Amino acid sequence: MQSFLKYINLGMKHFLNLLLAVLTVSVFMQVVFRFLIEQPLAWTEELARYCLIWITFLGAAYAMSLRAHLGVEFFVNSFPLLGRKIMAVIASVVSLSFFSILVIYGFQLVNKSTSQTSPVLDLPMGFVYLVIPISGIFLIINLLANTIADVLKKEGESHDDPAL
Repeated sequence: MQSFLKYINLGMKHFLNLLLAVLTVSVFMQVVFRFLIEQPLAWTEELARYCLIWITFLGAAYAMSLRAHLGVEFFVNSFPLLGRKIMAVIASVVSLSFFSILVIYGFQLVNKSTSQTSPVLDLPMGFVYLVIPISGIFLIINLLANTIADVLKKEGESHDDPAL
């Protein structure tokens, strides 16, 4: 399972790099065409906006795989190992409920917005919003993997990052 998760996160990392490259090229083209050629391209701004949305949501899921989200560990580390495990499970349950809301209502949003298209690129807006439930699924998968690793961890062991 860890091997499969490692490949999912590696694929997500490469997809994020691709989106970042598209975003960079799009913004660069917008600057060149607007200020040097004085003929702005309408589609570059919209493409950059949608790339940024996808990078934000998928980046949150990838950050979960790296355990890169902020946390208050000072308070948690004052507990013994069993207390830390209980706190990790409680935090995971709360996070899991939020990520489940992302998935459920994200799919509802996608279904409602498939007939609406973007102004310039003429993309179905459901495609743009599809990142919400997708990232929710990846967040759930990575959260469960991290929580299982935390619960099974013995005293003195370090985190085993599934994304590395």
